[in-house]
Amino acid sequence: MVSANLLRAARIRISVPSIAVAFFPTYVRQYHGGQTPAQEYRCDVDAEPMHRYRPGGYHPVALGDSLSDGRYKVLHKLGWGSYSTTWAAKDQTHDRYVALKITVAEARRSRDTEIFQSLAASPRNHEGSCYVNQMWDQFTLIGPNGSHDCLVLDLVGPNIADIIDSHCRGDRLPSHAAKSISRQVLQGIDYLASNGIGHGDLHTRNIALEIPELHLLSERDFITRLGEPEMGLVTRRDGKSLPSNIPTCIVRPSSFRHKDVQRLLSSPSIKTIDFGEAFFNYDALNTLHTPLPVRAPEIVFGDRLDNRVDLWSTGCLMFELVTGQPPFDVVMLTPPMLVQQMIELIDDELPSRWQVKWKEMEGEGLQQQDAWKLQSWMEEVYFHNNKHVEFTRDELRAIAKLIARLMRFEPSTRATPSELLADPWFQ
Repeated sequence: MVSANLLRAARIRISVPSIAVAFFPTYVRQYHGGQTPAQEYRCDVDAEPMHRYRPGGYHPVALGDSLSDGRYKVLHKLGWGSYSTTWAAKDQTHDRYVALKITVAEARRSRDTEIFQSLAASPRNHEGSCYVNQMWDQFTLIGPNGSHDCLVLDLVGPNIADIIDSHCRGDRLPSHAAKSISRQVLQGIDYLASNGIGHGDLHTRNIALEIPELHLLSERDFITRLGEPEMGLVTRRDGKSLPSNIPTCIVRPSSFRHKDVQRLLSSPSIKTIDFGEAFFNYDALNTLHTPLPVRAPEIVFGDRLDNRVDLWSTGCLMFELVTGQPPFDVVMLTPPMLVQQMIELIDDELPSRWQVKWKEMEGEGLQQQDAWKLQSWMEEVYFHNNKHVEFTRDELRAIAKLIARLMRFEPSTRATPSELLADPWFQ
């Protein structure tokens, strides 16, 4: 008989919006019949909400626009978020394709902008620097809705969550890809830590594959690979002309799908993306909005935060890269449930300073479940339903030991990336 905890093997993958510098953004769709101040507009394409095109809001971008004294030519939309739109553009000075993130005008300089600026000013001689999305340029765009910060970032491909869902046998990565990507993620967070930075939001939707050959394509072929832009005309309900701060067309984000993902996975090269939760250690936040299934316990307990939250999340990430699912539930998960599962899974003592709060959580009607330890749970998930199997049980035990060194309750006892990378499994 299957125990209650084995229901975790049928979980839904984390579904968290990612920054729109990858080709697979996940966004809430909205109807464009909304109102902006004093006018009402229509558009048949679902994308960013029209009411955000106002003073202090989005800049009205059109395909073909040349920005920053003609250096960047806008070719397609990649996506949008609450505080920015992101576009695929051609850097005509360096003959390469980039992601152009244009913030809303009312935004004060965001934390991720400061992070990118700091990284851009630091030496890139760390081997992990190539596995972190970088800012290559920054400029200010003055438009009808105000002054917008524009960040020029690496253009990356599909994120790992989408690849696992769409292209992988048994809903998990090939073993060599899981190992290679784990190594690169560790090198990337080691690079960030060497600069006193925590990412704060590590999960499979924020790890994206590079597609180097895109930069060899002509503009026409590049647009074809992204998918022909689908545009909807914007009109006013009263039939009058559009003001200059409203775009004439709304562009649906690219529906790009790479046709040869298996080739990319044969020798994967990744970028860690989305620095919306990133922080400097000297100015750490009181909390982070890391998705619950990969959230470090010190975040849950409201303790002091530093870049070591990334070590815990990387342990969760490695578990998912190997097995195809996170170690903890993703459906109907609450902080008390998460802590209960942490205590069950991790062979470690909860720090005394968290005990009082945990006793309060225990009083919230938690149900006792069959307890699994990390190694046995990893094997159960990996071999469940006879999915595509490449790792042996001995290899899984070695991987579980590595993950256990990252997933320690006390942040100071977690292994560093360099300590893990010295393990024979990575050699």
